[in-house]
Formats: sequence, C-alpha cells, structure tokens
Amino acid sequence: MLKLRRRSGIYLLSFAAVLVVAAAPDASAQKLTYEQAFARCKADVVRNTPGETVGSAARYSRGLSCMQQYGYRLKEGAKF
Repeated sequence: MLKLRRRSGIYLLSFAAVLVVAAAPDASAQKLTYEQAFARCKADVVRNTPGETVGSAARYSRGLSCMQQYGYRLKEGAKF
C-alpha cells in the first residue's frame, strides 16, 4: 500500500510540474504597443479579407476581433 501511495504521489507531482511549465508565460511574449498591434492586425485583415468583394463591415469586424486579442479597442478613426 505504501508503494502505491508513493507511486501515485510521484505521478501526481510530475503531472503538476508539466502543467506548471506549460502554463508559464513565455518570456519572449511581450505585450505589443497599440501601433504594433494595429499594424499586425491590418496586415492580417488585408491578407485574409478581399478588399473589393467584401463590405467594410466584415473588415472592421475582423480588425476589431484581432485588436481585442491583443487587449486593445479600436480608436474611432481606425480604418482597415
């Protein structure tokens, strides 16, 4: 019984260590400035949303969701 508890404890600790390492924030992942995030989102919108065939609402919606992923809101005059 003691061996079973020891083994399960070792398994539990190793599993917890894997979770801690996986959940730790990446040191290279820094928060982008608003301008950097806007430039990255604008490039993404231009690349993935055809300009002439899709209305501006689709481009705005895609840009808005991209900016929200980086933790920002769009400024009023922003155009994708």
